[in-house]
Amino acid sequence: MKLFLFRVQKKQGNSMLEIHKQFMWKNNLSLKSFEAVKMNSWLLRALAVMVVFCCRDALSCPKRCTCHFSAKTTEVVCPDAGLSHFPGDGLPGNTTSLTIQFTNMSVLTSQHLTAIPLLEELHLPGNKLSSLPADLLRGLHYLHTIDLTDNELRELPAYVFHHAPLLNLVLKDNRISSIHPDWLPNNSNITWLDLSGNHLVKFPIPQLQSLSQLKVLHLSQNKLEELPVGCLDAQPALERLNLDQNKIQSLDVKAFSRSGNLTHIFLQKNRLEIVPPAVFQGLKHLEYIDLSDNKLQFLSPGTLDINTSWVELTFNPWHCDAKIEYLWRKLAVESLQSEPKCTAPENLKDRVIATLTRKEMGLPE
Repeated sequence: MKLFLFRVQKKQGNSMLEIHKQFMWKNNLSLKSFEAVKMNSWLLRALAVMVVFCCRDALSCPKRCTCHFSAKTTEVVCPDAGLSHFPGDGLPGNTTSLTIQFTNMSVLTSQHLTAIPLLEELHLPGNKLSSLPADLLRGLHYLHTIDLTDNELRELPAYVFHHAPLLNLVLKDNRISSIHPDWLPNNSNITWLDLSGNHLVKFPIPQLQSLSQLKVLHLSQNKLEELPVGCLDAQPALERLNLDQNKIQSLDVKAFSRSGNLTHIFLQKNRLEIVPPAVFQGLKHLEYIDLSDNKLQFLSPGTLDINTSWVELTFNPWHCDAKIEYLWRKLAVESLQSEPKCTAPENLKDRVIATLTRKEMGLPE
């Protein structure tokens, strides 16, 4: 910028000086006033140059990317499979949404992101990221959403998601088996967390302690074997809990005792053999439960005595004898939105439970 101003001054200096002198003579200005006018002229010229340079940067776009500009947002999308590095060259400084997807990018640093301090959304699905630095989000005071779906992350270090006011964090389909207890700040406002499709063996109780505002938690397709007592006590606002496709064999009777805001529970494709009859009691807002594709042979009386009209119960090995009476009543009388079928005895195999007679179940007429 200095060189630009110098060249303008040298080229036009004499003519501009003459104009200023004539202006001063016609208006009886003093030498001091003349100097002030000359200074204001140069300030205006410098400001114009700064505006030109600023606008040029704001409207630039990296190679292999597409940029969308509007009055309030600048969106950058980079879907090129041949991209192997962060597209920093030409990245608009006022970027508010950045998507880099299905590329060979394997490194992401805080230096990359500090160049776009107005960033609000960062979408990075389908890349080759295997690790993240602890200071990744430093200086990103507007970032509320991160999507790291389908990368190669194995662990999440301390402080990795500090420094930004995150609301939505998606980490599905990675290889995460270890999460540091301090990966999130104590005052986290995250409402949506997706850790599905990873390698978690134990329910991450310490790692979720700071998430008092959490409303949606996805932990499906991991290797969880149990829900420990109090595992959800720190998330009183939780509304949707997705635990399908794990290895959960049992539920503690108090598993959801402090989760009164739950509306949806997904437990399909686990290894549940028994459901405690009081486990869902007190969940006054519950709208949907999915218990399909487990190992349930019957339900104890009281299990479904809740204000829920949709309970999915298909693909369980239901044994249609006297123990099935409670479930039969719920299906036949209350018309639950599910049509589970008998697996045994052989003469009732594939019969819809709701269509059975008392005699067929071995019950007195």
